[in-house]
Formats: sequence, C-alpha cells, structure tokens
Amino acid sequence: MWTTVKTTIKVNLREKSNVFWLFAFPLILSSLFFGMFSGLGGDDIAPQRMAVVQDSNWSKVYGAQSFVDAISGRDGGSNGTGQTLISALPVESVRAAETSVRQHRSDGYLYATDDGKLSMAIADTVAANANNPISTTSSSVTITALHSMIGQFNQSVSIARSMAGTAQQQRSESSTTAGTSSPAGADIDGTTYSYTSDRTLTHFAPDPFARYYYALLGMTCLMAMTFAAVSITLSQANLSPLGARRSIAPLSRWRQLTATFLACWLVSFISLTVAFLYIRFVCGVSAGGREAMAIVAVLISSFVATAGGLLIGVVPRLSQGAKIGLCTSISCIGALFAGLYGQFAMNVSDSISEKTPALHLLNPVKQVSDLFYDLLYYDRYQPFLRTTGIIAIMSALFLGASVALLRRQRYEYL
Repeated sequence: MWTTVKTTIKVNLREKSNVFWLFAFPLILSSLFFGMFSGLGGDDIAPQRMAVVQDSNWSKVYGAQSFVDAISGRDGGSNGTGQTLISALPVESVRAAETSVRQHRSDGYLYATDDGKLSMAIADTVAANANNPISTTSSSVTITALHSMIGQFNQSVSIARSMAGTAQQQRSESSTTAGTSSPAGADIDGTTYSYTSDRTLTHFAPDPFARYYYALLGMTCLMAMTFAAVSITLSQANLSPLGARRSIAPLSRWRQLTATFLACWLVSFISLTVAFLYIRFVCGVSAGGREAMAIVAVLISSFVATAGGLLIGVVPRLSQGAKIGLCTSISCIGALFAGLYGQFAMNVSDSISEKTPALHLLNPVKQVSDLFYDLLYYDRYQPFLRTTGIIAIMSALFLGASVALLRRQRYEYL
C-alpha cells in the first residue's frame, strides 16, 4: 500500500497544473495582496514638521504642551501608539510659523485660538495630498491622525472645563462637601482624574486585511481538491489505463482508495503549510502566537479538501477535465461568499453571517477561513473546536458518499 502512496504522489506531481494550483497559486496571490495592502496598514507613519506657536493663547490651554510632547515622542511615547506624529519647531507667533512654512522649514503649524482650543494649519501641497481620496502616503495618514487627535484633545478639554465648573459650583453651594475628593474626571487644583481605561476585547489586535488572507487559505484549500480528484480518476478502470491495470492488481480496492487518500492528504497538507508559512513570515500576517495550532488547522483543512476531492473524483462518467472544472468552480464560488474578492464580497459575507448564518455551514471555504479567524481573535478555543466539528461532519459526509459510490461501481468490460 505504501508503494501505491509513493507512486500516486510521483505521478500527480508530474502534472504541471497540479503543481501550479497547489504551490504557485497561493504564493502569487499572497504576494499580490501584500503589494496592495502593505501601504494601507498605517505602520509606516512619517512625522510631519510642524511649527508650534507658543504665544499667550498657547499658555492658556491647559495640557497643550503635554499634548505636543506626546505626539512628538518627547515623553517616551505616551501617545499610546508608539508612533511619532510630528517634529516640533517652537516659534513665538503665527507670523513666524507662516514664514517657516513658506521657507519649507515646516509642513504646517499648531496654534491656540482665542477661545482656548488647539487648531492646525498645513501647507497647500500637504493639504492637497491629504484631501486626495485615493492617497495612501504616510503624510496623508499622519495629517488625518493629527486632525483626529486635535479634535479629541479639544473635546476632552471642553468636558474637563465643564465638569470642573460644575464641581466648583457644587463645592461653593455645600460647605459640608468641602473636604471631600473631587469627582472622577474633574481637573481641579492641578489634579487630573481619568474616566476610562484601555481594555482588549480580542485575543489579538484586529487586522483589517487578515480576512483576505484567511479567505485565500480557504480557496487554496478547496483548490487542493483537484489533486485528489485527479488521483482517484486515474485509479478508475473506465477512465484511465493506469486504473485498468490497478483493477487487476492483487491490492484490494479499499487499500487502493486508502493509499490514494493518504497521498493526496499529505501533498495537500504540505502545499497549505507552505502557503501559511509564506503568509505568516513573508507577508507578516500574524497568527496571534498560535502558529502551532494554525498548523493543526492546516491539517484539518487539507483533510476536508482531500475528502471533497475524493467525492468529486469518484463521480462516474465524468472526464478528468470536467472534474477539475467542477473543483475550480466550487472553490471560486465558495471564495466569493467567504469575502475574498474585495470589500463588496466582504459585505456579502457579513450580511450572510448576520441574517442567514446557516448558509455558511454549506461553504467549506468559509469554514476553513474561520478556523484561522477563530485562532486569531478569540481568547478560548471553543469557536475553533466548533468550526473543527463542522469540518469533521463535512469530511465524514464526503467520505461516506465516496465509499458508497465506489462500492456501486461495476465494469462490464474494460
């Protein structure tokens, strides 16, 4: 039987189409994804040269200098992002800041308005780049982040002032509360109180592009069905000369089927492992520290792919080309509803998950992609085990149907 395993692997790897779809296709598509998404993650934010107008209005805004120190990295990265957004250039007036912009010594400037709020002005060229809807440069990302952070700072200052005023009013109205502590969040007597604290809701920081790579792994897994379909077709006496010779061999049919299944499972596992390792270490899509369990997920995925390919391969009176086309169609259609083909496909997948989640139970591509999704985003393994159970049921159904079809096949002549 083990000789049949080795022979099946050698014969099928000689087919260039099998090598392409199992090994080259996922690497090529992963590289395309990496090229498209590498500039959109925001990890390469470039600091902008910003003049800081430290005039009389600036000194009236409590926390303004601490805010600038945070986004310029002077406080050791207390902005919470680990990124330096600006390179600060202190100036004494707005006119001096405008002069530095005209002389290209800064890209814009930060200043305080008369009503005690921070504002930002940027050069025309920088503004045009930031307002470009299709721009993904680091400068446009930085300007957008700065605009958002300044808005949050002004909102926080307004809330703190309002609450401080309320606290002062309550303190003056009731002398009995004079010795009590200030409410949380009020900025009174130089003490700042915090209302919020950071919490992590998922096992790993969400990556908006990881879903595409997971869907790609699901599609690659189903494309591996072609290997099993071709292998079992070559072992059928009415479809292949090799199958005719095998039919008169002393090896029983169930041993031939088992050998073919093991050979296809092994090759599919190796090809998916190569694809996963490429996505993990070359494309940089993390597995959340669960790489070992991800390999287990690859093993499970290759099993259901082999079982599905086996079922298609044993369908009688279908040519090898028709079976390959059927495997490809199932993979491509399943990848559509798993969200592989862009944002529209992702919206369709999310809509199905929300309204009719039972439909995803019929999509092996979605289930395979969910295996990796469950590992990355959930603290516990219950979702992973549930998806594994669904895939196990799929595999059992595929194998049961394959055995039933093979047992009913008889040849009147060869």
